[in-house]
Amino acid sequence: MTVAEWIPIATARLEQAGIASPRLEAQLLASHVLLVDRTYILTHPEVELNELAAETLIQRRESQEPLAYILGFREFYGRRFRVDPSVLIPRQETELLIEEALKLPETLRVLDIGTGSGCIAITLKLERPDWDVWAVDISGAALQVARENAETLGAEITFRHSDLFSGLEGEKFDLILSNPPYIGVEEPLPEEVRNHEPATALFADNHGLDIYQQLAATHRDYLTEEGTIILEIGQTQGAAVAQLFNGQILKDLSGNDRVVVACLI
Repeated sequence: MTVAEWIPIATARLEQAGIASPRLEAQLLASHVLLVDRTYILTHPEVELNELAAETLIQRRESQEPLAYILGFREFYGRRFRVDPSVLIPRQETELLIEEALKLPETLRVLDIGTGSGCIAITLKLERPDWDVWAVDISGAALQVARENAETLGAEITFRHSDLFSGLEGEKFDLILSNPPYIGVEEPLPEEVRNHEPATALFADNHGLDIYQQLAATHRDYLTEEGTIILEIGQTQGAAVAQLFNGQILKDLSGNDRVVVACLI
């Protein structure tokens, strides 16, 4: 079967499964099977497709497995990061943390808490090579993915296996960033998120505020005197998190509360 023949069939199946962009995803799955980019698919519709391999991928997507896990990567801040089910899939909203951090002019010592794929720490290091960037995660599997991404992208990061600050005694940082678990266990989520992405990276107790409360209680011990903390938040958590850190709420491009920024000075 050629690509031109397969794409309409796959598109219809994905649409039936409730996928938001079925034709685009069909094209991406076809390109993954052929190990080419999407442009090649669009310009070579006559190419023969391995139907068995394509069928395996389409069934995985029909079962609501995230496209990023099927493809094995997700783009973030213009770079490709490897992902697997041990790490949260990077999202565009998180780029607001990067944009706020890059506004700070000094050479900084930076800590990324709950690094997952490493997208925050690695992006900052590549954008600001003179910064000393550290990254921690409670998950050893996630740290392995982050290390591989750092090596692939050429970013020198200090990685530590740590539950928040537990493995960082005596260390001080000018900037702490985190996209922590902030979803309450009772909150509704799309099936592909709830059933496939790592629960430890998604859910937190106390209506999603537990990690923020832990950070608020301890972060001052790990920040320099004029240090800054930048946190991603859920869209209903702005007031609560801003109060915990005496911080400023920033909105994303959709107008939702997305980030809290707080300084010790």
